[in-house]
Amino acid sequence: MNRQKVYRPLVERNLENYQVQYLARRYDFGKESRIAALIAAEVNRRMDEVETCLGVRRARPFELCIHQRGQDVTLPLFRPEYLQPILAGGTFAEARSMVFDACSQRLRQVHPLVEPEEVLAIIDLWALVRGKGPNRYVDNLQPSVTPLDEQDTAAWKKQIDSIRPKLPTARLGVLDLSVPHSVVKGLVEFVVTEAGLGPVVARQLVEELITLRNICCPLTRQLKYGEMPLLATHVHASLSEEIAARFRQQVPVILTVWTPEELRRRPKSVPECLAQLKRRIVRVCFEAYRQNGLLNLMDLQWIFQISTARISELIRSFQKEHNVVVPTPGTVLDAGRSMTHKDIIVNLHLQGYTVKEIGKITYHSPRSVDNYVGTFQSVLILRLFNVPPRLMARLLRKSPYLIKEHVELVRKFYPNEDHLRQYLREQGVNFQSIIS
Repeated sequence: MNRQKVYRPLVERNLENYQVQYLARRYDFGKESRIAALIAAEVNRRMDEVETCLGVRRARPFELCIHQRGQDVTLPLFRPEYLQPILAGGTFAEARSMVFDACSQRLRQVHPLVEPEEVLAIIDLWALVRGKGPNRYVDNLQPSVTPLDEQDTAAWKKQIDSIRPKLPTARLGVLDLSVPHSVVKGLVEFVVTEAGLGPVVARQLVEELITLRNICCPLTRQLKYGEMPLLATHVHASLSEEIAARFRQQVPVILTVWTPEELRRRPKSVPECLAQLKRRIVRVCFEAYRQNGLLNLMDLQWIFQISTARISELIRSFQKEHNVVVPTPGTVLDAGRSMTHKDIIVNLHLQGYTVKEIGKITYHSPRSVDNYVGTFQSVLILRLFNVPPRLMARLLRKSPYLIKEHVELVRKFYPNEDHLRQYLREQGVNFQSIIS
């Protein structure tokens, strides 16, 4: 496994690259323009300098905002330097110790006697709870999709529908829209010199870059305790293998990593902690989605300081238990190898629910549901006539891996040919007419 390649998209999803790609879409810069990168870096550097002098405090992407002793504190849950032990062949646990040290140092600036347990309770509560029974981590994972419980569905629908995050653009304040004239003037002259633009266009460009910076890095006083800004993958991003991750469309979002209630009632046991952790993961995924963003497993790994493998298991367990599809690149953009949402949708279809009903239950668009059900039925018919999976992929114009997933679903729900034929008859397939 090439770890540099695996973690590159995470590192490249940063403020400067977000600004450069904006300039590429809005102005006549290339996607890899060094001049655009130089301008973005200079705008950010000068704004950092002036705001430091003015005592303005902002939260950067992946910085968790908390309030200690009347002061705003931002805890950096991810920095590129945290990857050093991982890229050198080490483990996520080694990187997590770097996170702990950095966050402890920030907290000690306002609370010199802060205890390690206090830091972990904020950034990695699981570290304090794991091993404290009455049962184990694996005992709290749902192994298979459960039958739909309409009362449970209604309860989760109420919770999910109540997630209405305030957009980052709606949080802009006076300090975000008014910049010292001398700073703007100096930056305009810099852009005119380096990019050869006219002063009017240069000023507009500078003001837009400053606004983008302030949207991505909100003032700490605009954030509630437990909130975090982040640059997420846009819901309409192209994930084609030919397009580098740094060119994909991004969107700034603000996530509620902790609510006041969760902070007041911290779980003491493994079941309580994992139940809460699932709810928190689901919440931030839907919050990002309502802001046109999608969080991948690596984003969630650093937000919750738990490995991507554990994050994936918890999401799958939640989906199987509640028949709710959590919005991620894997479920919305069909990126990666997320099997559970297909399993849930097909399972509900086989229980007799309509496409519209399944869409409401799973929070998937009817078009996506219809696509999954249609692919499942097509694979089922082709399998009945012993068509090889590779030929199925060509006939249906789907990826071989997607076909493989649907073949596995067919085997799961219809292990023998008689049941398979009975299902098709119920769907109106006339085998006699097909043969003749």
